[in-house]
Amino acid sequence: MEYLISQFHESLNEEGGVYIAGYSFTRDNILKELEKSGYQEAFNDWLQQRQAESLARAEDILALFDNQRRFQKLKEIYARGAIIPFVGAGMSMPSDYPGWTKFLYQVLDETKVSKADFDEVIAKGQYEEAAQMLSDTLPAGCFLEYVENAFGANQEICGVVQRLPLIFKQAVVTTNFDNVLTLCYENANFSFDEELLGPVAEELPRALGENKRVLVKLHGKANSSRNRILTKDEYDKHYQDEQALESVIEAISNRTLLFLGCSLTVDRTVQCLARIVARRGHEHVPRHYAFLKLNEGEDRLARRDQLAAANIYPIWYTDDHDESIEALLEKLTEGVNQ
Repeated sequence: MEYLISQFHESLNEEGGVYIAGYSFTRDNILKELEKSGYQEAFNDWLQQRQAESLARAEDILALFDNQRRFQKLKEIYARGAIIPFVGAGMSMPSDYPGWTKFLYQVLDETKVSKADFDEVIAKGQYEEAAQMLSDTLPAGCFLEYVENAFGANQEICGVVQRLPLIFKQAVVTTNFDNVLTLCYENANFSFDEELLGPVAEELPRALGENKRVLVKLHGKANSSRNRILTKDEYDKHYQDEQALESVIEAISNRTLLFLGCSLTVDRTVQCLARIVARRGHEHVPRHYAFLKLNEGEDRLARRDQLAAANIYPIWYTDDHDESIEALLEKLTEGVNQ
């Protein structure tokens, strides 16, 4: 709710401050202090209008491509409380954290690594190998210092990620290194009972069976070496073979995952899900979904086929990331009591 209140205040203050005898006052403070009932009424009206606009935007999105029926199925699963959000870097970017690819290219500028060689590794989705290339060419400890500077600091939390605690109240999975989700859930008074880092994520079914609120950080934390997976060396340390990684991914994907803020390129998670599907069959594993932006010029059907191999089915949008995600989440929760 704090997220919505701050948005309401921004809308009130769009016309600037009020000046009286040389003093400046914000409009939200004036209304809140001088007319409390009027403030609450104005907030309720704004909230209702915002919700209506979000739902209308969601209807426009669902009219695209093959979204409508797929979304309806997703909503049925959500109503049963069987969805776990898988949160990617796109949900942290409004809080001024870089995406992993952007970060790696920023560090690349501080090394003598061949950009052509680096581009080739990134194009294959081999992010741990790319991180290893950078780490190997930097002085000892330097790469980790870059990581902690980029992802370890607590920034002001911004964006639609602040809505998640009110929508998904049991488990969240993320590959992000930052503390955005931890702070969001704390701010909403829904603190996690347990954090599972790296390979320990295999314990998620146990924690869910104990009805705990759980945060799974598949790559660990930026400022802690415990179960952190940044480089190829760290990946090999924690996952000696593909089967070890598959055991972890299988544990977190035994319920329907909803990917939010994820690019879903050819990274290890998608590849691992595809191997699990190939081994067990599409009908024997949960179906997963994604709110996914379709970029201009992108081959939608080729992307669909790639994701279908991992049993991931996208609800496409083409406009602003935050507004579209918020609209779809509003539609997802409409009329659902949890």
